[in-house]
Amino acid sequence: MRTTPLSQKLVGLAADATIVVAHRGDGGSFPENTLPAFRAAIHEGAGVIEFDIRQTQDGILVCIHDEALDRTSDSATVLGREKVRVQDVAFSQLAELDAGGWKDPRFAGTRIPSLEAGLEVIQDGSIAMIEHKAGDPAVLVDLLRRMDLVDDVLVQSFDWEWLEQVHALEPELTIGALGGYGEGKHLTDAMLPEIAATGAALVHWDYRSIREQDVRKLHALGYLVCVFTIDAPEDYRRAVEMGIDLITTNEPGRLRDFLARNR
Repeated sequence: MRTTPLSQKLVGLAADATIVVAHRGDGGSFPENTLPAFRAAIHEGAGVIEFDIRQTQDGILVCIHDEALDRTSDSATVLGREKVRVQDVAFSQLAELDAGGWKDPRFAGTRIPSLEAGLEVIQDGSIAMIEHKAGDPAVLVDLLRRMDLVDDVLVQSFDWEWLEQVHALEPELTIGALGGYGEGKHLTDAMLPEIAATGAALVHWDYRSIREQDVRKLHALGYLVCVFTIDAPEDYRRAVEMGIDLITTNEPGRLRDFLARNR
């Protein structure tokens, strides 16, 4: 288990209270992975803001979850075809798309932000949890170095081999190993050496799959434990009782209020 200044900071914050992680920003109320969603999550008191990144055809890292642009933009109309992939368009083309109107007309005109723009907003009031979906690890590391944010962000992925590459390029980065997606996808002892090889300080597991013994085992090994993605008070309560350090939610304000009432 790799310890970094950021992981130590998170340990201290979690000792005081479970940390609120805003899923894709305030993705419940705002268009996900956009600057308005990030600003709203900060306003709601999220200690950490999780969001996704992919790389455009011309090598720019952008904040978006899906491989294709259809679900969260008007790309089919603007680009004239469906299922256009992020990796197949230039950043200048993405800048033409409306990434907010699909959520609500009042968000019309919202754009898909570059990773750099997203980080500039988040670093003003929270901690960035960057989830890799696609992209060159060297491009990410170079950007974080240029912005002097290596010590200030957490990088996570379901692709543990990709995390190993990131860790080799920049050992000072705080790494999170994502896993357990789907009910019954439990943590096993065989996974522990693989997680260690990523240089992870945090393990981020599907709430549906994590067990109390998993939390105890990971804590004994020195890892922070985060779960995704829960929005119901009864699930918040169980996660806190299990000793989870960070909770990822679509409703950061609701989780903040729950934690305040149940300290």
